[in-house]
Amino acid sequence: MQRKQKKVQKKGLFVLIFIPVMMMLSGCGGGVAGEGGNQYPQTSGTTIVRANSFNDEGWDLISKGQYQSAIALFNQVLADNPTAQEACEANSGLGWARGRIGSLKDGMEWFAKAVDGSNDAKVGMAAAYIQMGSKSDLENAVDLLYTKLGGENPHFHYTTSRATGVSDAECHALLAFAFAGIGRSDDATIQLDYAKELNPNWQSTTIEQINNVVDFLNK
Repeated sequence: MQRKQKKVQKKGLFVLIFIPVMMMLSGCGGGVAGEGGNQYPQTSGTTIVRANSFNDEGWDLISKGQYQSAIALFNQVLADNPTAQEACEANSGLGWARGRIGSLKDGMEWFAKAVDGSNDAKVGMAAAYIQMGSKSDLENAVDLLYTKLGGENPHFHYTTSRATGVSDAECHALLAFAFAGIGRSDDATIQLDYAKELNPNWQSTTIEQINNVVDFLNK
């Protein structure tokens, strides 16, 4: 009975720590002042859509919190017969933009379209799985981060190609979080230690929050 109660307490703490962590990674919903103009100066008055330019602008708008305008640009790319790489960039952008408006799981449809060709989409989709939180979801997150992104190298590096807001250290901390949630405590510790190595100033960050719950789950 005591073991069962302890397991329930651990699960409760996992959820309580998880919520603020994912809110910090996802960002806030909505947009900033001036959102929604959806102007496309790259066309210079023509009907030609320059997909790479629109992708660049879309990601820039994400960094400014103008998520709806970013979505419009990424949709313009997808509507103009883009190359495979252009479509991949646009779908990853759509996943992150929609995730910032609501929650990362809201971007999963678009992450799934980009996951094979974009590390940023892999991280976004893994974070969305972690956000959903079931054991199978956490196993999917481990597969994406540890196997597909990291090649089963515990000291892999995640280098963002776009402004996702997730650092290399945070990526490893997320993986530690997922490992801890499925009972792989040794792997969780390895990932968390590496996250701290990557970011020596890890205290008072999302890494410290994850560290607290991983320590508790590993007891």
